[in-house]
Amino acid sequence: MEQTARKERALEAAARLFSERRFDEVSMEEIAQRAEVGKGTLYTYFADKEELYFAVVFDGIKRLNESLQTGATGPDDPEERLRHMVYCIVSFFSQNRYFFRLMSIEDGRSEDGKGDSRRRWHEERRVQLEAIETVLRNGQRAGVFRISHPAIEAHILRDMVRTVMVNTRDLELTVAEIVDIILRVFLTGIRSA
Repeated sequence: MEQTARKERALEAAARLFSERRFDEVSMEEIAQRAEVGKGTLYTYFADKEELYFAVVFDGIKRLNESLQTGATGPDDPEERLRHMVYCIVSFFSQNRYFFRLMSIEDGRSEDGKGDSRRRWHEERRVQLEAIETVLRNGQRAGVFRISHPAIEAHILRDMVRTVMVNTRDLELTVAEIVDIILRVFLTGIRSA
């Protein structure tokens, strides 16, 4: 039990540090100090800093994807299911701001997709798009959504969420208010009538 708690503290400390500074500016010693564990303890869980970094990244993306899949299996009404899904994403990022910053960093780094970890990152991100696309396609089949390119529109919605999360961090909006803004623009646009 104590081992699990130490490992979780190490992941949390590493996530915060990696989201605050560049990878090469964070040391294992600093992570150990922040996690209140011995440096040797870190090396019993992770072979090196890169392994710890990707453990942080994949822990966060796994939790986000679980949240997304919960949203995708929400209410039967397609619009409510989409709302539920976007709520799950925004809520996750609101509660895990440091992971949101880390995810943005990793998205920028992973564009070339070289290495197993980078390929895995792209695969995990694709899982997110597929969940959104499924909800959009189901709404299209039900006659609720007018969708012409579900894959592109899934990207647009995901990127809308990201943009709103970046630009609302200093505003005092609730998760529900953020979701309302995103869905109003995505579903109806900004035209007045």
